[in-house]
Amino acid sequence: MSLLVEYTVNEGMADEQVSELEKFTGSLRELGDGGFNYTAFATDDPTKSIALLEFDDEPAKQRFLASEAFAAYRDGAKNRFPGPPGTTTLKFVASTRG
Repeated sequence: MSLLVEYTVNEGMADEQVSELEKFTGSLRELGDGGFNYTAFATDDPTKSIALLEFDDEPAKQRFLASEAFAAYRDGAKNRFPGPPGTTTLKFVASTRG
């Protein structure tokens, strides 16, 4: 199960957003939970970024959502975003990754 998350950040907040995403993913790595993965991408538009969340199963998704790392990122993001991010549920079809 995967989610595509599309973020719009307030003008002038792109560098802070990148910094916070780096801290966030570092905190998630420190958890050592292999049941989920979070990958963030910048776009050509500095006010837009995209993330791909991949979960092994529903319990892994719930562990991610309940993590202190996610809570800290979510709470800190309120000042950077003009509104909530958009999410799209993705269904795996194929990949060149193993």
